[in-house]
Amino acid sequence: MIKQASIIILKIVISATLLYLLVSKVGGKIILQNIRLLHPAAFLAAAALYIIAAYVSTLRWKLLVPFQSRTSRLFSIYMIGSFFNTYLPGVIGGDAVKAYYLNKELQASGTMLKIKDKNEQSSVTTIIASVFMDRYIGLASLLFLGLAAFPFGISYLERASLNWPVIWIVPAAAGAFISISIVIFKFRVGERLKFLLKAYQYLHFYITRKKILLKAFFYSILVQLFGILAVFIIARGLSLDISFLSLLIFLPIIVLITALPLSISGIGLREGAFIFLLGSTGVPAEKSMTLSIIWFLSVFAAGLWGLLEYLRFKTVFGREEKKETFQVP
Repeated sequence: MIKQASIIILKIVISATLLYLLVSKVGGKIILQNIRLLHPAAFLAAAALYIIAAYVSTLRWKLLVPFQSRTSRLFSIYMIGSFFNTYLPGVIGGDAVKAYYLNKELQASGTMLKIKDKNEQSSVTTIIASVFMDRYIGLASLLFLGLAAFPFGISYLERASLNWPVIWIVPAAAGAFISISIVIFKFRVGERLKFLLKAYQYLHFYITRKKILLKAFFYSILVQLFGILAVFIIARGLSLDISFLSLLIFLPIIVLITALPLSISGIGLREGAFIFLLGSTGVPAEKSMTLSIIWFLSVFAAGLWGLLEYLRFKTVFGREEKKETFQVP
């Protein structure tokens, strides 16, 4: 507990320090002035796109959940997880919350999860595996977009790599992703551990279901494009002349940098990445940082939906649904 608290405090210090340095360099008053110039419709559109992307993510997750459940119920759980990720980062992980409430949903609905071991631990492990698979496919789609755009945006990457070799971030991440995937799915490292055995059975069950995986991957591509479109709309709302291609090139890199477990919700890292990458295309630092902050605020505002779902979910949680059986080998 003390160790976890120390890590959270360290992340807060890193985020605060990075923000202070960036704001000191750029100028807080200029950033506030730029924020006031934003067209409100652009902010609302970006927030709406986040919610739409969350719904599409729910459709993807539904393909991977090991029992039948209503899309609306899964959407509630997904938004609750997003709320915890956004508002309580580092304290309670959104993925852990999703797994917890999905297990509660399994128990409340009376659905029987038919598995070999027929015990609660195996059910929980399989549910956790579905959350992992959802994240896994999401990351795969992000890297795919980054690699697909690579040949078309090589000039952007070369300019951005004059000081730091950012051109290799996505290819290196893709290489690491493929290597780890081979270890997980081919060599099945850790399969002998009782806790991981059911997870491996679940993962390999879905690896053989190519139609399900392709559909889930298609949903993931849409989710990534919605995120890029949200940033593009905010840029237009700030009267910034930023091409969609440049965002298609840089956003996967920014997301990967933001995902590094060094700060709270990527605060500081994200703003620094925006300034560095968009700066290579001639966008002033204050405008790049404003774009980053407003994008985060749009996600922050949309995340409030998760709070409403959390409160609403409790009132309908005990409602019984038709019992169904879903086979997981």
